[in-house]
Amino acid sequence: MSEPEVDPSAVEISEVEFDHEELRVFWDLARFHAKLNAAPTYFGPTTLESVPPPAWAYGDSAEESDAFVARVLADERGATSAALADYGDDLPESGVLSILCDGTGKPRALVEVTDVTQSGDEVVEAFKVVYQA
Repeated sequence: MSEPEVDPSAVEISEVEFDHEELRVFWDLARFHAKLNAAPTYFGPTTLESVPPPAWAYGDSAEESDAFVARVLADERGATSAALADYGDDLPESGVLSILCDGTGKPRALVEVTDVTQSGDEVVEAFKVVYQA
């Protein structure tokens, strides 16, 4: 059964379902190309192999998300900022991986947090592209 088509202009980013087959296929490829599964284990798959990192899209609309992805892929670096209150007690950490999706929920890049800066009530996360589709 195939995934339903999504009209990006009619869907809020928060409504896009990220847990679909395309995300699992992307994660398998990204893990391989980023050499995250280079050493086999004797005790079965590791957590990193079994559980994909969180997927996210930036922006309030599909168009804004698509434009952000295009900039990130062109520079192979990106940054986001948000209010400190949005993070609660869990500030991001350097080295954490996540999957950047476009406005339709299609995974486009595996990114790694490279720097986290807190300035007053704002948190800025810088990241680099580890793998792109």
